[in-house]
Amino acid sequence: MDPSSNFPPTFHAFLSSNAIPPSIYALHAQLPRYIRILNHTNHTPASLTALTLQLSEKANCTVTPTGLPGFLAIPDPTVRLSQLQTNQVVGMDISSGIAAYALDCHAGDNVLDLCCAPGAKLLLLAELVGPRGSVTGVDVADHRLATCRRLVAKHARGARASIRLYLADGTQFDERAPAPGWWDPEVLRRSAQGKPAVRRPWHAGKLLRSAYACSGKTPYDRVLVDAECTHDGSLAHVLKYARLGWAGLEQIAQRAPAVPQLQLRLMENAWRLLRVGGLMVYSTCSLSPEQNEMVVARFLE
Repeated sequence: MDPSSNFPPTFHAFLSSNAIPPSIYALHAQLPRYIRILNHTNHTPASLTALTLQLSEKANCTVTPTGLPGFLAIPDPTVRLSQLQTNQVVGMDISSGIAAYALDCHAGDNVLDLCCAPGAKLLLLAELVGPRGSVTGVDVADHRLATCRRLVAKHARGARASIRLYLADGTQFDERAPAPGWWDPEVLRRSAQGKPAVRRPWHAGKLLRSAYACSGKTPYDRVLVDAECTHDGSLAHVLKYARLGWAGLEQIAQRAPAVPQLQLRLMENAWRLLRVGGLMVYSTCSLSPEQNEMVVARFLE
């Protein structure tokens, strides 16, 4: 059955104006669920194979590797994480993984995720930059940032010390990357005398909360703008309104005209916080050209 027959007229108008065929939402039942193996580079090929077989047994279907490192596909999208009975994986959509890997992070990089909720990207980025890199996550809503904090506490393990969270508007966020050597207790000890007045993170480990770490003046090596959008490209997000009430789609359509300006402001601020020679990635989960190609075109003007 095509769920788009239940969409309100305002959402149909939004889809039509962006040349998005409503029929794509009937594909949701055919799409797999994606999970990511935490710290997959610590596994041997044999242990990865054994874990995949274990997950297949728990999921009652054949779990398979994808083309993205560490990501697995579960063909039955109704499988819940609790059913897998393991703390070695986390739920993460593969499109979010593609955006994170596109940053081409290196060990020691300082990374800014300007729209970080719900937090799965933070975990992956922290693994990529290692213990002497940092990942700064920003979100404007405290309840979403709380979700990030819980995810980091549960799954980040050794990478937890490299992650800090700020409650802030991404269009105005102005904190620079942590000061060099923030991870070295000896550097912190030598710098303790000054204790400059700084803005502390909303959440971070002891080292990243230090006055020295928060006094950094250098821009970030990598910035990810996985921007707020209308989420029309997330089939699961749109179809949840079958449960919550289709009227929620009207709100998406109503706020659509204002979203591109917000996205442009996020990108402009991200660029301001990026070092010369650094790399910025802009992504959305919308299929609307107004929120993708046209925003990028305006930024490049």
